[in-house]
Amino acid sequence: CGNLARHTIFTVPTKMGKGILVSPTVDNNLLLGPTSVDIEDKTDKKTTKIGLDSVAENAKNMVKNLDLRMVITSFCGLRSVGDTGDFIINMPQKNFVNVAGIESPGLSSAPAIAEYVINMLKTSGFELKEKQNYKKTRTSYKHFRYWDIEKKNELIKKDATFGNIICRCEGISEGEILSAIRTNPKPRDLDGVKRRTRAQMGRCQGGFCSPYIMKLLADEMGVPLEVVKKSGTNTYVLTNKTKEGTK
Repeated sequence: CGNLARHTIFTVPTKMGKGILVSPTVDNNLLLGPTSVDIEDKTDKKTTKIGLDSVAENAKNMVKNLDLRMVITSFCGLRSVGDTGDFIINMPQKNFVNVAGIESPGLSSAPAIAEYVINMLKTSGFELKEKQNYKKTRTSYKHFRYWDIEKKNELIKKDATFGNIICRCEGISEGEILSAIRTNPKPRDLDGVKRRTRAQMGRCQGGFCSPYIMKLLADEMGVPLEVVKKSGTNTYVLTNKTKEGTK
């Protein structure tokens, strides 16, 4: 649905932030939201009917022909908010820097923040050494689904794993997933693979491809399937085997 908007659409900001947005993505999806609510419980990451209704109502005011039947999934996140009304960047003790409460426009401010912190460290006497083997760029993953048929066939002749589509919704091949798993920083769970390749991001949300991706992760890491996690600590997908294989 990304073609419904050519650029991110904002409402008038409030003290809670920029409010609910309609944002097209580079993968031709459309993001709606977020809400902004003060939450005291640091573990509360649930989505609510009130919140989703608010997103839908406000988004439809900006884009009239939104079809909410096309919604794939919903997300919720928590962020710490400072009480100073500004970025919190300081050095309470030598060689310890706080960079916190970075709200909007934090993204566009990031380069300036980095320079500011570097100057703080220099002023405090911290010795900074430039990394001699630093690489400014990295090789991008092979986005197989965007290639023309001739280029796809050429790659498959070299590496047959690119001809095996693991994630049918997004058209992600086994070769792309293996390439991601083998490239630093290496993903070690399902969400890590998702962030790098978009596998599990389609309409089924990993319902079909997750078992195959788990097997690829397990084989690459040399661990049993029961050890593979979804997104970090204690997010195991499987508990134990129900049947042992027979020869």
